Amino acid sequence: MKVLVTPLDWGLGHATRCVPMVKSMLQLGWNITLAGEGPSLNILTKEFPELPTLKLKGYRIKYPKNGFWLILNLLLQVPKIIQTIRAERKWLEEAQKEHQWDLIISDNRYGLSVPNAKCIFMTHQLWVLSGWGNPIDKILNKQLHNWIKSFDQCWIPDEEKDGGIAGILSHPPFPTPYSLLPIPLNHIGPLSRLIPTAGKESDKILILLSGPEPQRSLLEEKIIHQIKEIDEQFLVVRGLPTGTQQPLNSAHIEFKNHLSSNDLSAAISSAKLVICRSGYSSIMDLLRMKKKAILIPTPGQTEQLYLAKRMQEKNWFVVHQQDDFQLNAAIPFCLQKTLVAPTLNFELHKQVLLELVTQ
Repeated sequence: MKVLVTPLDWGLGHATRCVPMVKSMLQLGWNITLAGEGPSLNILTKEFPELPTLKLKGYRIKYPKNGFWLILNLLLQVPKIIQTIRAERKWLEEAQKEHQWDLIISDNRYGLSVPNAKCIFMTHQLWVLSGWGNPIDKILNKQLHNWIKSFDQCWIPDEEKDGGIAGILSHPPFPTPYSLLPIPLNHIGPLSRLIPTAGKESDKILILLSGPEPQRSLLEEKIIHQIKEIDEQFLVVRGLPTGTQQPLNSAHIEFKNHLSSNDLSAAISSAKLVICRSGYSSIMDLLRMKKKAILIPTPGQTEQLYLAKRMQEKNWFVVHQQDDFQLNAAIPFCLQKTLVAPTLNFELHKQVLLELVTQ
């Protein structure tokens, strides 16, 4: 089977959760092409240097420095988003003439469907929270669903039972499952590129920075300032896969711009605590690794704020807000707290891929 895989370029999570999917497809002997640009494509090319790639312009969303203005800022960029969707649809129509893919997997890119291939839209957000109330949510989601229903199927990287990990995001308040999306909805289980490794736990605290600028840098600056005064060993992974420069290491702080899947698996497995954003892919990774963590949602990002609140209510992780967290108090509190970790099926997507072969 000839397959095109295209992750969204908002942060790295859309690309990292495609990694286990691509690995499983390669095990089936499928021929895979990757498409995208920037750090998200760089993640995939580092994992799969042998696979062919195509340049596909991303959405290139810009984020404000003040999280309060995030939703308004995104709304002002809607015309650019619509233009990008039209452009990627035109790109795919031309590329399909040459490559003749059998299967197209689009992770949150709304324009990548064509009539002469099976087109899958993958998202954990079937219900987007605007932050402006239910009437605006309904208008926004109606438009998103109009784009999604041009695909043949929608794959949701979450479990179906008990609201899964993402709650209302992946289990939207439809009167019936097909009332707004008249295509098959398939919960394919959570996805993580990480694999727990055996070994002794170290005394290191792992800090994983991620997400769009300028919030990534703002959090990095605040965290580094605080951990300089804390008597612990830290490994700071900056979330910059294309970065060439990094701060100098100190006696108790080590910096890495990026870690491969294997190295990150080892780092998380050995860490006694993880500090990171409450992005959905990060949460799936932490649940796969069954690690204690402090989650710091990106200011103004309604999805991360909702997920952080849900994680705290379930007692899966500890949550602190970026504006007022104090790591010298948060770290010992989290280390002493008893947290629960759910049992999840991270292999379910393999069964879904096999079912495609028989269809």
